[in-house]
Amino acid sequence: MQHAGVLTDEQIGWYEAGLPLMERKKRGHFSTPASLVEHILDACGYTPDADLSHVRVLDPACGSGNFLVGAAHRLLEFGERKLLAQAEQAELMQRNIWGFDPDPVSCFLAEMQLTSLLHLSLHYHIHQADSLALVWQPCVDLFLANPPYLAAKNNDLSGYRMAQQRGQADSYLLFLELALRVTRPGGWIGLVLPDPVLARLNAARERAQLLKQVTLHHLWHLSGVFAAEVGAVVLIAQNIPAKSAHQVSWARERWRTTSISGAQQVAQALFLGQPAAELRYLLNSESGALLNRLRASPDDAPAGARHFAPLSEFVTISRGEELGRESPYLMPGDGPGDTIRATARVAPTIRAERATEYSRGDPCGRPGTSGTARYPVLRGGVDICPYSSPQGSWWIERENITKPLQRYLSPKLLVVKSTARLQATLDSKGHVALQTLYLLHAREQQADDTLYFLLALLNSRLLCEYVYVMHTAYKWVQPQIEQRVLANLPVPLGEHTQQRPIIDLARQLMSACSSVGTVVEWNAEITSMYEDLERAIRALYAFALAEDSIDKGVIPDG
Repeated sequence: MQHAGVLTDEQIGWYEAGLPLMERKKRGHFSTPASLVEHILDACGYTPDADLSHVRVLDPACGSGNFLVGAAHRLLEFGERKLLAQAEQAELMQRNIWGFDPDPVSCFLAEMQLTSLLHLSLHYHIHQADSLALVWQPCVDLFLANPPYLAAKNNDLSGYRMAQQRGQADSYLLFLELALRVTRPGGWIGLVLPDPVLARLNAARERAQLLKQVTLHHLWHLSGVFAAEVGAVVLIAQNIPAKSAHQVSWARERWRTTSISGAQQVAQALFLGQPAAELRYLLNSESGALLNRLRASPDDAPAGARHFAPLSEFVTISRGEELGRESPYLMPGDGPGDTIRATARVAPTIRAERATEYSRGDPCGRPGTSGTARYPVLRGGVDICPYSSPQGSWWIERENITKPLQRYLSPKLLVVKSTARLQATLDSKGHVALQTLYLLHAREQQADDTLYFLLALLNSRLLCEYVYVMHTAYKWVQPQIEQRVLANLPVPLGEHTQQRPIIDLARQLMSACSSVGTVVEWNAEITSMYEDLERAIRALYAFALAEDSIDKGVIPDG
């Protein structure tokens, strides 16, 4: 809704629109849409129906003033309902609306917008200043901000006293800390933050402080709000301690101007119970309790009575070549020849011998342009299909491979990095991989069984959901599975006889999927095998969790 007398988005947007996208990203300059401002003000209870006469509003990174104009419009409407004279309304504006920004052009635009609302040239409290560098006391009743997102790895934030006290901090975390410090008891906070705040480790301290100090009313995880390659999180909170049974309303959706559903709820206490106070709102799902138990089991196991171990105990995890998919070192081709395709079907000992031969020359009998051997390349998730043997259709010459060649020639699991859900396959054909794939090599000498067992787990619905609910869902744009997440996936420590059915079914499924060509269409037989495998994996995890509960003196359900 466009307020009467307010400059249009086109009128005030020329400055931001005139900045190149990279410059906007460098500055963190992305204005909050007016319709989102309205939703936030409503959620904070800042409406003309309330008594706004003594509610001081602060935007410490006001930009061109969208938050301040939205609040000022409601303040003036409140004044009109109270039949205040124009001079009294002007006094309300001067006393209650405050904004800071280090950019002089942004301050000018913010003041222009406020002037157009009241049609009076006043001295508004719009100050060209860096609010993070000021000394503050609790003095604000409504703290509104969409602060710049400047990553600590790309910006020197060490000059800020708050940054010096807490180690590495992205800029938005300093504003979150500021909100908690300057908002009066009972006051409200409306923040638009990048979604790494939900689960990234460097935000753990601020999340814990937030959850202990305030009542978090709303959490909206939105995509498509800004042109920046990041999702947005809106946090609506009141500066009073939360009651023990308080439920947070949350929504995860693509941004639209009409409404935010917010139909789901999750206990604020559940957030505080997470290892780094992560805002894992999906844990209120039907399977959330099971996944939370699975996460906690390796951490609180009694001494000498483990039923789970992290994945890193069974495999080493590395990454492929540090090349992009558009690298000039990559050459398109017609796919691997019959020689390399046949490698997957030979015995392990013969395959090892062939790997040694390949290390001396071209594994596919294809000379490169410079006379050196060239190797098939897998460029990432586009080349990986679960349980289907990969077939690289691009090539790289030996002299352009920088990592140890044996890393690629030996049998390995490949896990896609840039994805929201686990995808894994087994490569025994000597493909070179790029950095968008994780390479998992078994730590044991005779490791075929281990690789097939882990292949089944990494493609299971259970671990796919575990990774999504615990980690990747909290980054809307370009989600990635971090290496530490992969390394800490819980693997059940069952007897080999318990693992044997899973290993055998994984072998059968790999063989069936790899024999139908590059495009795998699962027929009834393959689907039946997969469902049998899923039941076996679920049973193994259920058994390990039950044993874990018994050792802790807890009677498991059922």
